[in-house]
Amino acid sequence: MSRAFTGSAGLNAMVARVAPAILELLADGVPRTKAAVVAALADRHDAGDVAAALVRLAVTGRVVETGGRYTLPPPEAA
Repeated sequence: MSRAFTGSAGLNAMVARVAPAILELLADGVPRTKAAVVAALADRHDAGDVAAALVRLAVTGRVVETGGRYTLPPPEAA
């Protein structure tokens, strides 16, 4: 789905909607690629929203990207 940029309030609202599903998915400790995360959540969220939220979570340190795979940070880093 193509979207026009809606500003930071819209982006923050989208991340707030999608982030819990991403964090729940990654809670099992299995490293996943962005494509795998998007595919796993495709029935609940727009693919672009999942990808953007995943990047935001990585930038803010709520998930860690290593070698193209995402996981939750170690407990001591949280």
